[in-house]
Amino acid sequence: MIYNIHHLHCGTMCPVCGPLFGQNRFTAKVICHCLLLETDQGLVLVDTGLGVQDYLHTKTRLGSFIARAGRIENNLELSAVAQIQRLGFQPKDVKHILLSHLDFDHAGGISDFPQATVHVLSSEYNAARNLKSFKSKARYKPQQFQQHRYWNFVEPLQGESWHNLHCVQGFQLFNDDILLIPLAGHTHGHCGIAIRKRDGWLFFCGDAYYSHLELAGGHSLKTLNQLERLFAVDNQQRIANLEKIKHLAQTEPAIELICAHDPIEFSRYSTL
Repeated sequence: MIYNIHHLHCGTMCPVCGPLFGQNRFTAKVICHCLLLETDQGLVLVDTGLGVQDYLHTKTRLGSFIARAGRIENNLELSAVAQIQRLGFQPKDVKHILLSHLDFDHAGGISDFPQATVHVLSSEYNAARNLKSFKSKARYKPQQFQQHRYWNFVEPLQGESWHNLHCVQGFQLFNDDILLIPLAGHTHGHCGIAIRKRDGWLFFCGDAYYSHLELAGGHSLKTLNQLERLFAVDNQQRIANLEKIKHLAQTEPAIELICAHDPIEFSRYSTL
């Protein structure tokens, strides 16, 4: 059972060229939107954003290129562990971490919760260990998570339908109150996380889209589309899943959709 959902702002990047991220400004504001769930099985963190060590040793952990081009705001108070403590909890209270994928801006906080079990699609973990291309080396930073002890690798097998998508088979930890929804394209093992609420669902889509403008239609987002194409490992899959997400946004009012990096979406929920 899920008792409460907290929205956490776990990192800010300010790269040059706002239109690349669907923003009408010279410098973009790209946040790391994560979730903290209070459940009957302890706290559950959905994505982790940037972690304490990413802020303390940015160049060592993330590399000079990301440190320079990402223009990361150096603010330890934005780490998930700091925000969880401000909410009155302790890091050991986080029992589970659910990851949309292992990109550096989603997995950096894993090391701040050494006792938590990390749940991720096996195809994603395998991709994060196969660093043969420039793209994979840029996005995955194994030093963020390679020392972590507790993992649950979920096979990306198509299970029961969830609206116009499918959840994975065999993930029964939360009795269907939390579902993993494969959304491959951005990465090989990218997935969304659907969370049951009293009056519907909250669907965390990770990087399946970057801006709320993509869901509404009628906006010219050619530059953003090119950036998403650049980041994708399978652009056809990315587009196919984005179309399914758009359909949900336009036809299912009981489903709230959020992505990981849109500051406008986060502002709807921000209380910190």
